[in-house]
Amino acid sequence: MVTTEGVAPSDRLPYFREAILREGEPVDVYGDRSESFSGRIALGRLGALTIAQMVSSSTARRGLHRSAEMIRRSDPGLYHVVLYEEGSTVLTCDERRTEPRPGDISLLDSSRCYEGWHESGAARYLRLQVPRMLLPVPPAVTAGLIGARLSGRTGIGALLWNVATQSAGSLSGYTPSDAIRISTILVDLVAALIAHEMESPAALPTESGRQVLYLQVQAFIQQRLGEPDLTPAMIAEAHHVSVRTLHRLFESNGCTVAKWIQTRRLDRCRHDLADPALVDRPIHAIAARWGFTVQPHFSRAFQSAYGISPSEYRRASSRSEFLYRR
Repeated sequence: MVTTEGVAPSDRLPYFREAILREGEPVDVYGDRSESFSGRIALGRLGALTIAQMVSSSTARRGLHRSAEMIRRSDPGLYHVVLYEEGSTVLTCDERRTEPRPGDISLLDSSRCYEGWHESGAARYLRLQVPRMLLPVPPAVTAGLIGARLSGRTGIGALLWNVATQSAGSLSGYTPSDAIRISTILVDLVAALIAHEMESPAALPTESGRQVLYLQVQAFIQQRLGEPDLTPAMIAEAHHVSVRTLHRLFESNGCTVAKWIQTRRLDRCRHDLADPALVDRPIHAIAARWGFTVQPHFSRAFQSAYGISPSEYRRASSRSEFLYRR
């Protein structure tokens, strides 16, 4: 963590500038050295990725610039995936000028000149530093997207946004193995977003495509857990793949489609059974809400999963005694 808090007002901008220069990729930071400037950078590692959360505030214009001379001095070979969380930004990259807004995503390249600035007020963004060699997308494909405004509100962009922001907020809780797995997912999502924006499915490697499809299917299932007709056939049709391909997708991740659906449904039922606001709702109604239309089947599945019947679990939860066993 680097912060200007406690730094003399006239020294805040130079202090902030030096902190960014120490990141290893020369970037010039400029702005008003008045008392209004403040800044904070939080850096963390996630496998081979670096995650940086940057916050700044000023009543005057401030920004950063990477010039051709700086690129000649040092080029670490990075892509920057920037998620704009607060404030208005103006971004120029080569001849392209855009104005990203909160909810937008930009892709930058350490080998290309860029400049980004804020006129006034507060600004906050999250930046993923991705080694270029890790992104399984040819540079010729990414070239057309460098500096463009990409949406983080829908589709693949929203999925990338959610995983990136949640990961950034939980860095201290990951083991080294967790970090590697999550960084792999993030790289795959960046590749998927690029392929989607370029409308070039061929640009997406097979393994990345499978992982993104798996995440999309999981999200689709989560949204429809209460539908009794949530079957592998329906899921496969919605994603334009065969049922056999769908089964193989889940098997490669150590599960079956039916088991994954049942586990998610049971977890939702367990949550509702422990909710004091739903104490008067019959157990069979809770089960039906989450797709269990046959009460005996639900009871057997719940007992098998948690080692306790639904009614016993509800009573135990009301006494704050969580007795179920996994």
